[in-house]
Amino acid sequence: MQRRPVTSRFVQLLLPPSEAKNPGGRGRSFAARAPHPLLGQQRALMLAALARLVAGDPAEAAEALLLPPNVAAAAVAANTAVRDSPTVPALRRYAGIVYDGLGFQSLPAEVQRLAVRRVYVFSGLFGVVRGDEAVPDYRVPAKASLPGVGVAGTAWRPVLDEAMPAILGRGPVIDLRSSDYQAMWRPAGAFATRVLTVRVLSPLPAGGVGVVSYPSKYAKGRLAAALLTAELAGTRIADIEDVAGVWRASTGYAAEVQGPTSLVIHHPAKIVGR
Repeated sequence: MQRRPVTSRFVQLLLPPSEAKNPGGRGRSFAARAPHPLLGQQRALMLAALARLVAGDPAEAAEALLLPPNVAAAAVAANTAVRDSPTVPALRRYAGIVYDGLGFQSLPAEVQRLAVRRVYVFSGLFGVVRGDEAVPDYRVPAKASLPGVGVAGTAWRPVLDEAMPAILGRGPVIDLRSSDYQAMWRPAGAFATRVLTVRVLSPLPAGGVGVVSYPSKYAKGRLAAALLTAELAGTRIADIEDVAGVWRASTGYAAEVQGPTSLVIHHPAKIVGR
């Protein structure tokens, strides 16, 4: 396979968010911070729509936000206070299976410093946040419906189509997003050749392999941590073959290159430690 030239030392990683969030924080509120230069206007529109939604009937808000009954009250309360609540950096805010696999808190300090600059998390409310961007507690999935806006992920598409090339700049991009968040931004044209997508297969109870939610999410977090760790140690990652090599070397599991920008990796159905 012909290799593309390296245009940046480090890869950049695209992750989905998690509906689970680590609570609390001591950072300045979102309202007290300067707006994002490319996403600020759309974020303001989304926040205003969310405020209208949560100011109404709580049951209707929970339905529009696709909230399970056991978290609806807490999630609506968090969304009500989202502009003024304390913040923490994105990679410390998001919890859940992907972030268990990433294990940000247990990564060496130098890998953490790289991760917060090279990981981008997609968000139904904020569009996309860098790993070190301050994020309040909230719950707005990509498929949520907001008054005057419609489906959150759909509302972000034209904004992200314009903004993402500038946000990401140069270099290879590893896309580890789930389908809802892939739909928010699909790279096009020459940029698409720089975005490398990864799918995870695990053993199925009835035999064979397929996509199983928990191990798929966990493996994507593991891969993100392995890529950052490998590059910091001097491993050259320029194309899909390099990504496959890092996965094999870091886990011992199989990886199959399916094209110049597509990779399938394998992970046991049982969640195991990194």
